[in-house]
Amino acid sequence: MKLKICKNDFSLQWQGIYHLALVDYPEINKWELEKIAKFMAYEKMYGRTTKIECENIALQHQVYSYIENSKEKFPFIPRDKREAGTFNVDGKCVTSNHLSHTCTVETAKKILKTGKLLSATKVFGLTGEQLVQDKRNAAGDPADYFDYVMFGWSNTTSGYRLAMERLLERNPTEVDLEEAFIPGVSFHFRYETIVNQKGYVFDGYHAAKVKDEVLLDLSLCVCIIASQNKKEFEGIIPNYLKNRIHYLDYQNDGLVKWNDKVYEKVLELDGRDRTTTSIL
Repeated sequence: MKLKICKNDFSLQWQGIYHLALVDYPEINKWELEKIAKFMAYEKMYGRTTKIECENIALQHQVYSYIENSKEKFPFIPRDKREAGTFNVDGKCVTSNHLSHTCTVETAKKILKTGKLLSATKVFGLTGEQLVQDKRNAAGDPADYFDYVMFGWSNTTSGYRLAMERLLERNPTEVDLEEAFIPGVSFHFRYETIVNQKGYVFDGYHAAKVKDEVLLDLSLCVCIIASQNKKEFEGIIPNYLKNRIHYLDYQNDGLVKWNDKVYEKVLELDGRDRTTTSIL
């Protein structure tokens, strides 16, 4: 894997190159050095070496110097949550108290029927090596990535965007993400709940991920479904999850406004649940 430290509005891992954008390039924050150290530790765990590239030689030397003295331990939990931060549509690095896993309506039905989120290897019954060759792996993700359930931050649009991509089976256009946007289903979890899951690991790129599966009964905070799909779900939701499923009206919001509306609802509902729990 090649790590390319750069100035950009977002970070991206694509075809064996991790384009890592710094918040204040060419200055690098302590938590960004930690992020790099954990990324390299994760890569080493799976037998991959990392080559660091940067146009700023002084910065490159600073990173290598830090890595030489770094002793990261599995599961590489961030000391500072910003290590797991990702860039939003405004080019700002953000985190949240909530993580999300978002999918298409049809996939969500399967998830709710089984009561668990599954990694791609578990869903398809294929090995990571086989899934690497799948045409949907346009990013060129390595085999081990398919052994995990991936999470993003609930206040970023990447989950709904990916669900739209899966629905269309192609890269969505600007029109697809605005007037033609079709909301997927999002499952939201408290950050600390996922970090404490068996199989959790931080890979220096994704906000979080968990190996093999995540049981909804023990971990789900809120699931948001567009009201237009309510009838499709009413008969398949297990009783133990019904109080955590919420429907929200989609009013031709488009990707960004819809995600903002969903996130506001998640904060409202979880805040209410925490207040109720503290009173009891």
